[in-house]
Amino acid sequence: MSGRHARRDDVDDGSLDSLLVLVAESLGYASRRVPGDVMLLEGANRLHVSMRNLRQLARLVPRDDWPALVSDHVTTIVTAIEEPLDLSDFDLAQHLLRTRIYPAEADNGILAARPFAPGLIEVVVVDTPTTVRTVTTDEMEGWPVSGDALFMLGRANVRADGPLQLDEQDLGGVRMAVLHGWTFYAVTHLAWLDEYLPIGPYGALVIAPNRSLIVAHPIQPVEGGPRARYRAAAAAARELQGQAHHAYEDGPGSLSPYLYWWRAGELSLLETRYEGDTLVLPPELTSVLTTLTAEP
Repeated sequence: MSGRHARRDDVDDGSLDSLLVLVAESLGYASRRVPGDVMLLEGANRLHVSMRNLRQLARLVPRDDWPALVSDHVTTIVTAIEEPLDLSDFDLAQHLLRTRIYPAEADNGILAARPFAPGLIEVVVVDTPTTVRTVTTDEMEGWPVSGDALFMLGRANVRADGPLQLDEQDLGGVRMAVLHGWTFYAVTHLAWLDEYLPIGPYGALVIAPNRSLIVAHPIQPVEGGPRARYRAAAAAARELQGQAHHAYEDGPGSLSPYLYWWRAGELSLLETRYEGDTLVLPPELTSVLTTLTAEP
């Protein structure tokens, strides 16, 4: 495997687990597997390391680089917890704040978090030169900004970091907008998706499978009547679902394998079903498509 990126089966042979245990021991932590594909590190603190995410990162580099990858990954997590970070001076801390999207199961009850979409939460984090770490509700106490205003500040800082790259691509014969960037905060940009794309009142079909990727298909009028519009939307939904599944599995930073309907900055889960090999759209979207194509 030297000099080549790892295949999916190569990263499941137990090597990463062994490397993690060795690195954790060198940092004074014992390790054990817990449910959820997580390794629990116990020492000066209790830390959780996602093995899914670690495997996804390992697939991006040659096997010979795994020891360095695991060492850097675990050390960064430990450092984020152990190194003191004084957040009491809000005038200094506010410039480090961002909002990052996580799977809903990441909410442990003490995070500065709120719902973002079905299955996803928006979390206030501190972005330092060496790591990104979450903010707890206790750390927020005493700050002059809280609630929605704090999340808006975090979003504003994400926006100030610069835009994502936007590419128009034909995926499975369907025109898609692909927004991506090597950043932990790409999916936060869904909050202002309409600044990237011409999205009308009927919204867009979107996926956010991992932390660096958004794929969207704006719902626009097409010629041919309601049936043509339905077929086009169903084709887009089918392609997006396939893309979401693969990108969620590949990662890194898996978020959601599901399809969403973006409307006026809000995301709802788009629940489709199959009748044989035919994808069936939910009635609410079908009604909108009928209205859309009936317009002159």
